[in-house]
Amino acid sequence: MDIYTVVILLTLVGFFALAALLLFPVYFFLKKEERVAQKWTKDALARRMREERMKQTGGPNTTGGQPGDPATQPSS
Repeated sequence: MDIYTVVILLTLVGFFALAALLLFPVYFFLKKEERVAQKWTKDALARRMREERMKQTGGPNTTGGQPGDPATQPSS
């Protein structure tokens, strides 16, 4: 193994170590931002609005009901 091979191998190892050192924080930051963004999806916003409405009224929403509730079934 001549001196050039050693220099090339050390350069490659150093390059990949530097890349990992710089890219891992970016990766973790992007993952954290994805988790934060999940809080702002339409489903999450609707769920929070329902929870807030339940807190304000003190119970489930009685005006609409769920599709399977007997109160919302048409009487025959």
